[in-house]
Amino acid sequence: MPPLLRQQKKQPSIAKIMFGIVAVCALAYGGYRGGTWMFASGGVIEAVQTSKPTSLDTARALLEEGKSDEAREALRPIAADAKDAQVAVPAIMMLAELDAKAGDRAKAIEGFKRITTEFQQSAERPRAMALYAKLLEEDGKTQEAIAVYNEIRGNAPAEFRAPALTGIARQAERDGKLGEAREMYAEALKGATWDSPEWNEALDAVGRANIAMVFSQSETPESKIYTIEKGDSFTSIGIKLNTTLGLLTRANGLTPDAKLNLGQRLKWTPKDFRIVVERSKCRLFLLDANGIFKRYNCGLGKPGHETTLGLYKIGNKEKDPVWHKPGEGPIPAGDPRNLLGTRWMPMVPVQEGLPKDLGIHGAPDPATVGSFTSNGCARMKMEEVEELYDLVVRSTPVQVVEIVDPATLSTLATVQA
Repeated sequence: MPPLLRQQKKQPSIAKIMFGIVAVCALAYGGYRGGTWMFASGGVIEAVQTSKPTSLDTARALLEEGKSDEAREALRPIAADAKDAQVAVPAIMMLAELDAKAGDRAKAIEGFKRITTEFQQSAERPRAMALYAKLLEEDGKTQEAIAVYNEIRGNAPAEFRAPALTGIARQAERDGKLGEAREMYAEALKGATWDSPEWNEALDAVGRANIAMVFSQSETPESKIYTIEKGDSFTSIGIKLNTTLGLLTRANGLTPDAKLNLGQRLKWTPKDFRIVVERSKCRLFLLDANGIFKRYNCGLGKPGHETTLGLYKIGNKEKDPVWHKPGEGPIPAGDPRNLLGTRWMPMVPVQEGLPKDLGIHGAPDPATVGSFTSNGCARMKMEEVEELYDLVVRSTPVQVVEIVDPATLSTLATVQA
């Protein structure tokens, strides 16, 4: 073989050298990304894992499995010993919430308080403060609770203020300051994330305050006074003021058969209500000019008898209605077989093609409220349907939609009576 050829055969090509370099780099990078270092020890290759599951992960896994007691025990040493906020805060928070659910309020209060004092830069601090204040409030330490709520209200980011506003409003409500309480509940509702626990708590409180004020015998910023004239009756006054007999009697401490005297003053609150039924979540929203007046749960149509989406209006309302059950005839009020309960508010279609037999009524079996068990009607708890009956007049607009959210609520069509 010629010398030149022998020399070329002994030396590797440039391509082979480059390929070797690339392969080595790839192996090194792959080993780095895989989280292992390979080393020789006594001729044996070993792999060392650089990350291991933490005890906090173990506690979370136990919690996901429903093993709350085991999770609490796993969290206690972490919460006691951890100094790093990224580990300590979630451990203390989880443990305190589990302690609260288990009824160990003293330890829960201690945990939430520790986060507020030792980890003041933590993003979880406002939530810990709110939970801490709520426990203090429930233990009757209202002044301490209000002080914490006020600190949150004054210093925390806006998205964390709703629980504090609701807590302060509760104290105002207990003190009989309904107007002040309602304003703060409404502020909390506005700042909370839609349909979050904080939003739902504030919404229920707004509804409670609205009902108390509209039926209260005390005058409110929205109420008016009507003076009885010659020939007046509850019926004629209701027509004249576009209000209900129930609202007039409740707000004045009267019975429907009470005698009205010339010059007598009656308190009433003008309202232009409309109803929105949310089919997907079995909820009924009563709206006024300010937004949601109150939210109720309801039972709706079962599969095959779904409550039909569309526009309706309230027809002639009935107290203690007779149920004309198809194929069986009339079933009187009070009969256990009468599924209409104590109140019936027919939903008269405003659009073509909608069913003509739907309505809002009471539920003799309250367990059916909040589920899809009716033949299409909206069922409500008896005391709540009686309340709604006393609020809304004939021709009140009703709209059945699939879902209610901020966007749909602001664009829902209003039915013209």
